[in-house]
Amino acid sequence: MCKVKSGPMVTNNEDVRNMIAGIILRQQDAYKKENILDSVKYHMQGSSFAVTNDLLMKLINRSLDVFDRNYLVQCVNGYYYTRKIKNSSGF
Repeated sequence: MCKVKSGPMVTNNEDVRNMIAGIILRQQDAYKKENILDSVKYHMQGSSFAVTNDLLMKLINRSLDVFDRNYLVQCVNGYYYTRKIKNSSGF
């Protein structure tokens, strides 16, 4: 996983996408989409890159959908659970 930028270091859409992915994949407990939105907004404080809440939710929904299709997250009654990623490289 790449280093996730936050605050003033967030300067473009890719930084926001990486942040969303990092936040989702690092979750230890059950969470809702709104929790991810709150976390992203918190970590974007100080950034000059402006993103609306609607766009952030669209990016979060897309990320969760991709992770769900790849069995990285599971949704149960509106709560998401991040599955453990197995290291298959043998390191």
